[in-house]
Amino acid sequence: MKYRICYLYMEIRKTFRIMPRMALQAVLLMTVMGLVVAVGAGSMKSDPLAVSVDIAVAVEEDNVMTRMALRYVENMESVSRFCHFQQVTKEEGSRMLEKGQVAAVILLPEQLVEGIMNGTNPAVTICFPKNAGLETMLFRELTRAGEGLLRVAQAQIYGAGDTAAKYGLSESISQMEAEIDSYNLAFALDRLALFETEDVSVFGSLSVIQFYLASGIVLFLLLAGMALYPIVQREPAAFGRQMERQGVGMIWQCFCQWFCGLLCMGLLTAMVWAVITTALGFMPDSLVWQLFPGYPEGASVGLRIGIAALMLITVTTFLYMLYSLAGSRTGGVLFIFLLSVVMVYLSGGLVPSVFLPKLMQAAGEWLPTTYLIRAAGAFVTGRGETLGGQCLAVLCLYTAVCGAAACYMRCRIRGDA
Repeated sequence: MKYRICYLYMEIRKTFRIMPRMALQAVLLMTVMGLVVAVGAGSMKSDPLAVSVDIAVAVEEDNVMTRMALRYVENMESVSRFCHFQQVTKEEGSRMLEKGQVAAVILLPEQLVEGIMNGTNPAVTICFPKNAGLETMLFRELTRAGEGLLRVAQAQIYGAGDTAAKYGLSESISQMEAEIDSYNLAFALDRLALFETEDVSVFGSLSVIQFYLASGIVLFLLLAGMALYPIVQREPAAFGRQMERQGVGMIWQCFCQWFCGLLCMGLLTAMVWAVITTALGFMPDSLVWQLFPGYPEGASVGLRIGIAALMLITVTTFLYMLYSLAGSRTGGVLFIFLLSVVMVYLSGGLVPSVFLPKLMQAAGEWLPTTYLIRAAGAFVTGRGETLGGQCLAVLCLYTAVCGAAACYMRCRIRGDA
């Protein structure tokens, strides 16, 4: 027992001696990832592609009712977002259409509103250019949709009138037309009257910022493991056999190296968390609550500590297995880098998994990074229900399997040596 404690003490001393160099590597990694996040956040702030359509409206008469109807259409939300109308003469409209200054020209006939009211329904002529651009194509689709709505409304009115006349309900025509008009107005103006809005997110209960923060935490932990090699490297065969003669078995040696690796990962994580906590003090409260809901309430502190401990144990065991499989610094670093990026990608950490091919989605469902991202999301939000029993069980299973595989590979290599 004495030699086991001495061996553990020796490994811990080695860890603290190497720790400053590993901390510097972690700072460099965090700086690079921070720059990438800053660039990505800057690109997200750019305005989305906006399409604005200039439409020329030619009115053949100076009619008050027509002007009122035109202003009513211009102020509709669904129209004003894309269309900008300007009143011109018919000749000016044709000239502007030929020069490409407008996307379309609308010719309003005389007595337009009156014709709609008395049922004559005068035709509105819309002229499009030959070489239609994006704006023209958009407006063309809008007009086709409006034409379809108008056809349906007319069919409803005429059908109701014919039905009422056939069955002797002529006195009810006015009431029926009023109900049909109310229905069509609600359809065109009040979209909430027909359906409810429900937000559907590919990130589940997390926001976009929280999801990518969670995936960034997992990617950082995995890539930070590239600096663990001096701690978890294999001991020389002669040294290992000498330790076994002193009663320090291979299982205990593996545990001591794994424990020192866990200690190092914990210190690195604590350092990063200290930086994040300091930065939160300079951020607006609204942004802090958006990133970490409930921070820093004590109700979620214990939960976050438990989730962080589980993630660190799983990541450290997984990295220890990869180093045991690689056997060298160069092979281990390349192995960890490539495998971490690929696994995070397949788990939907870079691109949401719903946008990946079905085969990739199936491959990423059971990867450890999938459940690590889920656990990191629970850590960010402080809600344990988002973690789930399945995620907890799978992470514990991966920890046990990876740990057993690492010990088996090192014992086998020691036996072959």
